[in-house]
Formats: sequence, structure tokens, C-alpha cells
Amino acid sequence: MRILSKLAVTTVAAASLLLGTAVAPATATAATGPAIDVTSVKVTPSNGRYAINYKTKGYDVRTTVKVGDLSGFGKYWWADIYADVYKGSQRVASKAKLGVVASQNYKSLDQYLEAKNWWGRGDFKLKNVRVVIDHDYDTSTPSITLKDGKYSGGTFKMRSDIDGKLKYGNVIRVTSSGSHKTVKVGLKKFTTSGWHSYSYAKVKVQYKNSTGWHTRKTITLDKSGLRTYKFTASHKYKYRISIAPTTKIAGGTTTATPKI
Repeated sequence: MRILSKLAVTTVAAASLLLGTAVAPATATAATGPAIDVTSVKVTPSNGRYAINYKTKGYDVRTTVKVGDLSGFGKYWWADIYADVYKGSQRVASKAKLGVVASQNYKSLDQYLEAKNWWGRGDFKLKNVRVVIDHDYDTSTPSITLKDGKYSGGTFKMRSDIDGKLKYGNVIRVTSSGSHKTVKVGLKKFTTSGWHSYSYAKVKVQYKNSTGWHTRKTITLDKSGLRTYKFTASHKYKYRISIAPTTKIAGGTTTATPKI
């Protein structure tokens, strides 16, 4: 986000009038570049996954900025950086905090964004990035908001989790009678109304040999998110299932079974 030169000139001049001070020659230097330039905003899941399985989900927000000459705002000033959260054209949250920059070289640019379950699933973006500057801790002087549409903010995804941590015995069960193997799969997805069967999901039944994991069969779960698959294998292997991600539902693999 660029704070344009013309806007910076107007802002510094307005601040000087409000504070009853003269516009110093250094103001021209401040106007040659942005007072505060937001260069990037990175949003990442706080638990390392693009998925939620409870009512709220945390995202870590890391903002980087360049600070220019803000001498026109007095010796002590601070700037709060905000953005709005959008899902497509729908604004789902306003004034999300991106960071704080203040005089005396103070910066706090690691923030926490709490995403709500009711936002739904899909792709999200931070828009309307703006900087609100206060001067000299003078409550009688109004804040000045600087905003520009050139930098629109970071993007992130929110997907539904699938059956918690995908533990063996919870999602996949494998039994053996000699060379006859039976795989039972039951899978749920977390939606905005709670846990429900992951109906008609396609999953890969995989086994592990000396060269790594291989897909034995891709199966489709039924309406209840269940499926039983039987086959024969003369050797014992570890098994797992693998689920591909979609735009709204996270993928993943279960933990491996013992050798069966």
C-alpha cells in the first residue's frame, strides 16, 4: 500500500495546523515518499493446516512496512494498521488488526486473526488496508487515516477439517485372515453445522513396502461416508488412506496401521 505524496503533504500540513505548529522545511522530504508503506501481509494457519474443526480458527498475520519521515506528527506518534476481511465480495470482518508502528522505532507486526466458523469455507482476502496515525498522545487532536488501494492485503484459505487427526482405528480399520484383508473406512467432515458424514468422498487405500507408499485402490464412500473393501495380499504391509483436498475441505492421510 502506497501513501501517495499528495496525501502525505495534505496530512502533514493538516497535522501542523491542528497542533498549532509551523510546517517545517523537512515536511517536503516527508512528502517525497510514503510516510508508511505496507509492503506485504502474510496470513498463515496458526496450527499449520488450512482447516478448522471447531467454532473459531486462528491465523497468524505477519505484516512488513517501510516507515518514512513522520516528523510532522510530533516527537511521539503511533500508527495502527487495519484491514477488512472479504470472502469474494462479502465483507465478513472489519478492522482486523495488522500491526502497530510507533515513534522511537517501536513495531509490533505479528498479529492474530480469529476466523469465524460462520464465514464458511473457501478463499479469503484482506482488503482496504489502512493506517490510522495519532499524534503526540494528544486526545484533542483527531486521528488521520491514510489509505490507498494499491496494496490490497494478504490471501488465505479456510477449509473444513476431516475427522480430526485422521488416526488409525478412527477412520480406517484393517483386519486380516491369512491373505484375506478387509479394509473398513468411515470418514466425517466438519461443516458450519458440526460434524457430518463425508458422503461420496473418493479415497485412496495405500500400502507401504520397501520402496514407499503405493495406491492399491481408489474407492468411493457411500452416502454415510462408509465403505468396506476386501482383497487378498500374500505379504504383510502397513496401510493408510489418503484423501485429496478440495476448495472447501482439507485433504490428508491417516496414520499408518501396523503391518497386517
